[in-house]
Amino acid sequence: MGTFLGIHDMGGAVADDMVTQNWEKYKAACVKAGLSPKHAHANAAQGKAFCVTEASSADLVQKAHDDAGVPVNEIIEVRELS
Repeated sequence: MGTFLGIHDMGGAVADDMVTQNWEKYKAACVKAGLSPKHAHANAAQGKAFCVTEASSADLVQKAHDDAGVPVNEIIEVRELS
């Protein structure tokens, strides 16, 4: 399993509840696909969000975003630094 960072640029300010709703939809799609959504960070005022997911490939992370109807600009594999 790898760890993937999803980068979301929503093009400007969005409502805080929209970000939360998208995260909930994405988590449900991940669980259905057997992925492990770990956490997300967001700044709704700037329209930016970042999600961290454990999965076997970036393609599966992309598919979970697509299935949830949550656009993602970029998905990159990352490693945790301590």
